[in-house]
Amino acid sequence: MRVLVVNYRYFVSGGPERYMFGVSELLERAGHEVVPFSIRYAQNLPSAWSGYFVSPISGDDAVYFREHSRTPRTVLKSLERAFYSREVYRSLTRLLREVKPDIAFVLHYLRKLSPSVLVALRDGGVPIVVRLSDFAMVCPQQHLVRDGRICEVCVGRSMLPSVIHRCVQGSFVASAVNAAPMTTARRLRWFDAIDRFVAPSSVMREKMIAGGYAAERIVHLPTFVALEPPDPTPERLRRIVYVGRLEPIKGTDVLVEAFAALGREPDLGDVELAIVGDDSTPHALTLKDRVRARRLENVVFTGLLDEAGVARMLSGSLLSVVPSVWNENLPNSILESLACGTPVVGSNVSSIAEALQGSEAGTLFRLGDSADLARQLALLLHDPPRLKAMSSDAQRSATTRFSPSRHLDALVGVFNEVTALRQGRRCGARAGRPSRT
Repeated sequence: MRVLVVNYRYFVSGGPERYMFGVSELLERAGHEVVPFSIRYAQNLPSAWSGYFVSPISGDDAVYFREHSRTPRTVLKSLERAFYSREVYRSLTRLLREVKPDIAFVLHYLRKLSPSVLVALRDGGVPIVVRLSDFAMVCPQQHLVRDGRICEVCVGRSMLPSVIHRCVQGSFVASAVNAAPMTTARRLRWFDAIDRFVAPSSVMREKMIAGGYAAERIVHLPTFVALEPPDPTPERLRRIVYVGRLEPIKGTDVLVEAFAALGREPDLGDVELAIVGDDSTPHALTLKDRVRARRLENVVFTGLLDEAGVARMLSGSLLSVVPSVWNENLPNSILESLACGTPVVGSNVSSIAEALQGSEAGTLFRLGDSADLARQLALLLHDPPRLKAMSSDAQRSATTRFSPSRHLDALVGVFNEVTALRQGRRCGARAGRPSRT
């Protein structure tokens, strides 16, 4: 099978890209051909197909909106990529004519590539499977969060409230620019071109159905973990670790407050907190200021680590924490922690609870409650036998529920189902045509 994979970044900047490269490798090992389509960034990995990639909105090293220049040309191009891009349509159509893919697997495309991706695929007769990495289909802010709290006002309704409440970057204009293209694409029925949505968590599937998308179009398919712990596994230090983006919705401020309280517990003053992630973001700088103000000398910001570095950090820690204050869509950090045999303490939200259910690989604390998080951490750190048992359960869960082979089989099954349905419709249409006499 020839699979076109669409994502607006062709380098690892987070979970969606780690998934993209990981699943591409699985497909290729299984004998499928993978062809990427993306944006030309300086950070991109080499690709034989990069000649078909489209130009970036701003400079080729300006990946994030905060890095974009504010020139009229960049503003106009940002609007075009939000609504519909002729450049993307032309480049993708040109690629389709040469490659003739059997199916398109679309990851991130909104706001940087635009729904013109779907139009080009529809016009080219290519079946479309879209993997949902966030809640952008039902929430212009993408995370179902407003003012630090979970919010579902726009789900299944108008997206106007997101503009009124300035949900995106606290800006009326930014909120309108996010809401209007989604409303337009719905009215033009561009999303109808999608044959199947892949939802990594059941909460994502539920919100999509509540948002008006047919249940039979949405497949719940948890992702996989291929991260392997170092061999031999390093000695576990008296350390707690967080791995992920440093943004408000990730709840890292809750974690820092909990760690400050933990330091006052008997025999826990020597425990270290390692925060792994891009520590140059605005929220990371605020977090560093808070750490300094609280004089938390045992907090270490490591910056970004490669896959091997993440594995070493997790395998050498007693616990990992996922303190998110939103409905996470099955975070990679949970699966990576399980694979390394490191128990997880996570927020009691649906997707995190779902990842840990049916095992003793982790425990939950009340959403946004730093005091409860500190209590849960103290209980575990004071109970080494329980930690050891949880570690074994964590690795068992990773190798059974979230194995690469299990994910690949299910994903290829979705691809086969979609292509068979498309072929059936074409055959039916031909059979229904009147004969020419």
